Amino acid sequence: MTGMLASVNSVEEALQALTANVDIIDLKQPALGALGALEIDLVKNIVHAIGGRCPVSATVGDLPMQPEIVYQAVRTMTETGVDYIKIGFFPGDDWQGTLEKLAALTQQNPALIAVLFADSQPDFAVIDALKNAGFKGVMLDTMNKNNGSLTQVMTKADIARFVQLAKDRAMLCGLAGSLRQDDIAELMPYQPDYLGFRGALCRDHNRTAQLSRSSMMQIKQTIDHQLQSEKRILIADDSEINRLILANLLELNGYTVDAAADGAEALQLIGKNRYQMALIDLSMPVMSGLEMIKILRSRHNPLKVAAISTFADSKQKPEALAAGFDYCLTRPVDEEQLMALIKLR
Repeated sequence: MTGMLASVNSVEEALQALTANVDIIDLKQPALGALGALEIDLVKNIVHAIGGRCPVSATVGDLPMQPEIVYQAVRTMTETGVDYIKIGFFPGDDWQGTLEKLAALTQQNPALIAVLFADSQPDFAVIDALKNAGFKGVMLDTMNKNNGSLTQVMTKADIARFVQLAKDRAMLCGLAGSLRQDDIAELMPYQPDYLGFRGALCRDHNRTAQLSRSSMMQIKQTIDHQLQSEKRILIADDSEINRLILANLLELNGYTVDAAADGAEALQLIGKNRYQMALIDLSMPVMSGLEMIKILRSRHNPLKVAAISTFADSKQKPEALAAGFDYCLTRPVDEEQLMALIKLR
């Protein structure tokens, strides 16, 4: 489930975010840069005011990637009681040395989150190094807040790949970077653990201005509305009987179901609605399941999709998986197996 991270720079703003039921309260000073840090005493005061009612993260500042400088900043921040410490991996300097230095701290269990900057063309290979160094999570942000949001400086394919790499390594995954309300519907299908906001929560969308409660509530409500659609499943099958059997099984388990008779109709529904999963018959007229999944993946849509067939031909399963299906379900579909796949993140 995707949560909302709200960046704040004072006790007053933190309490305001708390009343809006955000999922993570993030401490930083926007006036001091992309990841400007708050004074340590202020961080402690905010942590005390929140009193464990919401997870709190804090940035250590726009620091050069020099091992001793970053290490000391992180070590100092661990004394404040925050739940997560965010470290910006800015271009240049000594990334490897910094990771090696921080690995000694992660053994003491502080939850470190690495921040990569989309507008610096980060090499996602670093995610493995972060995992090996003991980092709990990784997020995408932007350095230059004047170049637009994350969705404008990075392709959908790269955003999807970043999220999948983090998830495959069981790391927390966040997306941020001048995000606005309109970005929510585009980013949530990738299922990041949280979306981070600052400018969109402020008056006139000015990240250094005061928070606007109405803007914060709008963002929160938009995320909640998107989450409500997560119990919606798409079925595509040219057999009405097969559609009814599957729909009845899913509805008894609390899911809302949409149905299509071919792949072309399924693509139209996917373009209009948000689904938790799609169940697609391989053999359909007009557009087959294989044709449909190839088009869907060419659009970099990360929707979880299962192929359904009798799979009498031994070549069908490898072909379906190679085309882009995530799973193959043999008809008649086993209810327990299906429910497990739907709930799998």
